[in-house]
Amino acid sequence: MPYIKVEDFSGIVPRTGPTQIEPNQAQIANNVKLQSRELRSWSKPTLAYELTIPNNKTIYRIDSPSGLKYWLEWATDVDMVPGPVADIDEFRYYYTGDGAPKKTNYALATTSGTGAQPYPNAWLYMGVPAPTGAPTLTPSSTTAPTETRAYVYTYVSTFGTVKEESAPSPAQTVSVSTAAGTTVTVSGFSAAPTTGYNITHRRIYRTITGATNVIYSFVAEIPVATTSYVDNLTVSQLGAELQSLYWTPPPSDLKGLVAMPNGIFAGFRGNQIYFSEPYYPHAWPDIYALTVDYPIVGLGVYENTLVVLTTRFPYLISGVSPASMTQQKLPIPQPCVSKKSIASDQYGVLYASPSGLVSLGSGTQDVVTTPLYTRDEWAELNPSTIIGMIYNNLYIGFYTVNNIVRSIVLARGDIPPLSEFDFSARSVYVDRSTANIFAVSTFNNNIYQLDSDPVNNTVYEWKSKKFVMPNPTNFGAAKVQADFAYMDDLSSYQAIIAQIIAANNAIFIAGTQGGALNNEVINALPINGSNFAPIPLFGDTRYINFILYADGVQIFAKNILDQEPFRMPALQKGYVYEILLSGNVPVRMAAIASSIGELRQVAP
Repeated sequence: MPYIKVEDFSGIVPRTGPTQIEPNQAQIANNVKLQSRELRSWSKPTLAYELTIPNNKTIYRIDSPSGLKYWLEWATDVDMVPGPVADIDEFRYYYTGDGAPKKTNYALATTSGTGAQPYPNAWLYMGVPAPTGAPTLTPSSTTAPTETRAYVYTYVSTFGTVKEESAPSPAQTVSVSTAAGTTVTVSGFSAAPTTGYNITHRRIYRTITGATNVIYSFVAEIPVATTSYVDNLTVSQLGAELQSLYWTPPPSDLKGLVAMPNGIFAGFRGNQIYFSEPYYPHAWPDIYALTVDYPIVGLGVYENTLVVLTTRFPYLISGVSPASMTQQKLPIPQPCVSKKSIASDQYGVLYASPSGLVSLGSGTQDVVTTPLYTRDEWAELNPSTIIGMIYNNLYIGFYTVNNIVRSIVLARGDIPPLSEFDFSARSVYVDRSTANIFAVSTFNNNIYQLDSDPVNNTVYEWKSKKFVMPNPTNFGAAKVQADFAYMDDLSSYQAIIAQIIAANNAIFIAGTQGGALNNEVINALPINGSNFAPIPLFGDTRYINFILYADGVQIFAKNILDQEPFRMPALQKGYVYEILLSGNVPVRMAAIASSIGELRQVAP
């Protein structure tokens, strides 16, 4: 009793021949979700935002105090992370890739909600430069006995409610009388830079005479417009020690910004890795910098570990403080070929190498796509073009071959089901507050939310393995088990829409739509409103197509409307059979047999 039954649906295995894959695996698995072990469509994408910058390469969505969200856009490869300092309503962000490292917040990026596209409207440089000139010191008395003091001052940049301090100016010393009441006038400050900065204050520090180490203690903070300050403080009145002695702005060509635990930012240039001062993202002391052997492509983070991906070997840098980071070179020669392929999930960091998708994490350092691709099949994806993102425990990688963009969808697991997805994306973004995935279309440069249409689904296509029969065989009956109630739901839904349209037409004919100026009670209708009811989205036709191939030739096709078995006409016999299922209705099983009776035994 020959029969073929396909259930517990899985994905494609490009490395394995079409006759050698498992019975539940596929030659084609496009636009299909496989986590349920059924064939389920992705929801269709919906338009989220119309961008204004052509050939957009990076998008990022920021929050606002009102709850509205604003899309930022760039024509370059930008890496943006939220600020590590407590933030309730300012929504501060730091980023690299758009010239020198920058920072912005809701107020700057959107001109407090009144600005126009493209966002961000405004920004500040990430770092705060140190003053270039030493102060001028004028003591009121130099009568002996005297002491020698050194003075420095810093710039203070105001970023929302956060004050960010620079490294100190060059020091200036002065001999001053120790007599009570002696003062020192501090003046001659360097002019603070203005373009790209918001330097609002200066802080003055001085040394303490007799200390074994040179320690600068706080004297005063003065507005940047103040040209001089008279220091009359005693030693006991001095404030805290200067903490920004070694703080410098990040390198102007810093790239690949990522956020680590404990308020630490990391970035790179060339083959050097830089770290920020914990919870001070404007300060990047050179003493924290580390070097690897090869040019860096990109960075990833898992737990307390920074993953440094280079043109040859990956490196792990771990620690809870930038002053005590430890570095490890991994013995796997798997270079990173695409910075934008890097993504992190609960297992670690994923990235594209010439051999496949590599996973680095706790207990794993391997090419996870080895069960699915050999190096040859993987090369056909043009891995240097992969743009990767984690969505719903899936790695989605968009790749470009011959100017056509496709994507792979890989579930994390021992033998991860693999499918493909039809959307031509230039850049992608996963919202950190909703976990929704957004992508910029290469066709019209607009942002779409993927897997989001509440009514309509994409059309999937799933083609079985090649089942080889021992003898020429004719199959005369078939059956498909599916969620056919999903089709009935559409009829009810469309009927409701028709009722709404009929009611709106009746209102229009009667002339009672309302909304005319000075013709309604105040607050009865919104501006530009009416008595018309909103019309929901129309539902696409829901269907399942069943197609049977014999020896590579299509011999039968049918639109399936229920799960009753159906007869197929007597056709030529064949050795090799394939089943193709397409549509937008969930399918649980498909089977073929020689007769209806035999079919009922294998697929009741």
